[in-house]
Amino acid sequence: MKKIVLIMVLAMILTTLVFAETEKIAYIDTDRIMMTSPETKEAQTILMGERQKWEQEIADLDAEIEQLYADYESKKMILTESGKQEAENKITSLTESRQARVQEIFGENGTFVQRQNELLAPILNKLKTVIEKVSVENNYSIVLDASAGSILYAKPNLDITDSILDEMEKAVE
Repeated sequence: MKKIVLIMVLAMILTTLVFAETEKIAYIDTDRIMMTSPETKEAQTILMGERQKWEQEIADLDAEIEQLYADYESKKMILTESGKQEAENKITSLTESRQARVQEIFGENGTFVQRQNELLAPILNKLKTVIEKVSVENNYSIVLDASAGSILYAKPNLDITDSILDEMEKAVE
């Protein structure tokens, strides 16, 4: 029984070794590609410009809330109860509107995230196309992504990040 198990284990090891010898494997670092890509830098510049506008909009709301509160504080001694309530309601309403706007822009599925995805989608599609092209041309069976953190060790000669970057630059021209 032990001999059968031993033979099966050896057969699996041999199969794995034969497979590993015939298949070409490479890896890339998509984080590095995205950080050095001129297209990504341009998209980031656009996105940061839009972000500044949104942040200014929020800052303007903050200033308006602060002004309302300062006015309320300076006049609260002479305001009637209904006047106080009206001023407090206005401050509360504007504060809630501000919070809703922040969530709308910077929330999980907010305008900022949507715009970022919109700007990066063509770059990611191009990257995918370039990876496929380089993989087919060089007969790679598997191309892994080192930025995903799942590669614990790999020989540097398996890294084709520079080839992908070169091809992406050629595709721009």
